[in-house]
Amino acid sequence: MLKAMKAIVVCDDGIFRRFLGSLLANLKGIESVREFGSPAPALEYARNNLAAFAVLDIGILETDQFNLDRELKELFPNLIVIYINRTPHHKLEDMGNHGDYCFMISFNQAEILDMVHIVNNMMGNKKARAVMFGRFQFFVRERLVYFANAKSKELLALCLDHRGGEVSMEEAVDKLWPDRVYDDKVKKLYRKAVTSLQTVLREAGAGEIFMTKRGVCYVNIDEIECDYYNFLESKNRKNCLFDGMYLFDYEWGEETLALLERIAPDMRV
Repeated sequence: MLKAMKAIVVCDDGIFRRFLGSLLANLKGIESVREFGSPAPALEYARNNLAAFAVLDIGILETDQFNLDRELKELFPNLIVIYINRTPHHKLEDMGNHGDYCFMISFNQAEILDMVHIVNNMMGNKKARAVMFGRFQFFVRERLVYFANAKSKELLALCLDHRGGEVSMEEAVDKLWPDRVYDDKVKKLYRKAVTSLQTVLREAGAGEIFMTKRGVCYVNIDEIECDYYNFLESKNRKNCLFDGMYLFDYEWGEETLALLERIAPDMRV
């Protein structure tokens, strides 16, 4: 059975856009469809929502100043991008320039449904999404996770910053409580943050993402889609989403920010 998925439709023709959105909304497995008449609001929406695929009117490539398809692929490397060919004279001269998992199809319900099944197979292994460029946000199954304990959220961000590597209790205390003495009282605060994080993720249905052992914790990055990880894996892409901001709520993020600032120019070559 298909998992619920979000779709983006971008087309400057209002009638065609609504018709296409209505068609997709009636397909089994589609949780929601957001329609946009231009690239900018579509990209803003995608930065805060885990979209399974995007349907773009092929004509939008002629006037798109935002390189929407490329930006979307930076956010989600496995995203399916479907170009709808409304008129015969529109074509993609070189599909290879638009990345993997891009298809041009005619306006046909059967072909679109085939794409839904492809998206389901591709996205099924990713349970969560982390946004680390700018303010830290964490999503599980497309839903924003709320952290009542701010330190538990920061601990998760620190573990994600380590990309699956272990974070010791000593380092966590140093980063999260830099003005506190390393004693039993601050260790109790750390354990409280760990317990709170475990509870939040378990209730969100992603308890297996955060792992602990004696004196250390880490995350299972195989279950997480992350803009920071995608950026590091990119090669020679001109439209990287990094804009100079990384976990700006946390001072300890400045070390990674310095690394990103060094490598960003090379990735835009």
